Amino acid sequence: MKENNIQEVIYKYDSFSDVLGIKVNHEFQYGETVEMDDGILLDFDLNNVPVSLEVSDASKRFNLPKKSFDDIVFFKMDVCVEEKSISLNAVFCVLVDNIESTQNMESFASNINHIPNMVVKLALV
Repeated sequence: MKENNIQEVIYKYDSFSDVLGIKVNHEFQYGETVEMDDGILLDFDLNNVPVSLEVSDASKRFNLPKKSFDDIVFFKMDVCVEEKSISLNAVFCVLVDNIESTQNMESFASNINHIPNMVVKLALV
């Protein structure tokens, strides 16, 4: 983790399956997946730290053309794990016809896996 407590991420978009994948830019050992919402999966490593996000049907979910996901110009995500819940708040910006389009995504899930309390920030650097 960086000194400023923000984990750097990389992204990949598969236009055929319309899946946006975002993961930390370092090695990790997969631990478990939490389904935050239908089509939104948040992966944790063996240390219970969030390391990956998968968004299915991304172009439909955000009402954006598929080609806009080829160049994400900004991405920031905060994950807050509390005793009973997990919340995810993500903001990202893409170019649509050379105009910036900012999108927000919030999702909540029960912490049925008893992941320890934490706040983690992830960003495209």
